[in-house]
Amino acid sequence: MAELSRKSFLSIAGLLLLQVGISGASAAVGPSLKPTKVGQTIIWRGKKYTALKSGKKIIWNKGVALPTPKATSSPSPSATPPPSASPTPTPTPTQTAVAVNSFEIDLAASSDVPNGETRIFYPSDSRAKGKGFIITRDKGRLIAFDVNCTHETCPVELEGPKLICNCHNSIFNKITGAPETGPASEPLRNYPVREALGRIILTDSNSSTA
Repeated sequence: MAELSRKSFLSIAGLLLLQVGISGASAAVGPSLKPTKVGQTIIWRGKKYTALKSGKKIIWNKGVALPTPKATSSPSPSATPPPSASPTPTPTPTQTAVAVNSFEIDLAASSDVPNGETRIFYPSDSRAKGKGFIITRDKGRLIAFDVNCTHETCPVELEGPKLICNCHNSIFNKITGAPETGPASEPLRNYPVREALGRIILTDSNSSTA
């Protein structure tokens, strides 16, 4: 009888140890949180566990592994092409307006017109076609006028400090070319004039070339 009781005790103890081992194993591999109702779900260690009823207990099932999300590769930034250099526009050369029939006349030596003096020249250049020019040097600068009166184109003459047209007695200022007495009402035509290498050079833009 004692032997039977001893065997029964060992059998019961073995069953208890087996149940404890199974529970411990389940605890080792399943969620540590105890489920409270059937259908409850939990994500644990990459698996989804669902609570189900086993006998009178609610336990977790074996769990379903969740799919591992694939790493999305970030698109490589497209290289922005460097801005192309805009060609620098070539500046248009500035052209100086020149009369079609413009030409230069070598009138005389620079020493032929002292400072404060006025001289009248009739160049031998055939392009001037017998025209005359009045040259005055005032305070070191040269002033050039046409010799013809603006009244009726009679040639003016130098008489003292004045330029006088003897046809109708018009008088002109030798510095400004303006008429001081009539009948002329327009100033004498002026010309560009310069000095180069000791010579007086006048630009005639009113005569045609030969």
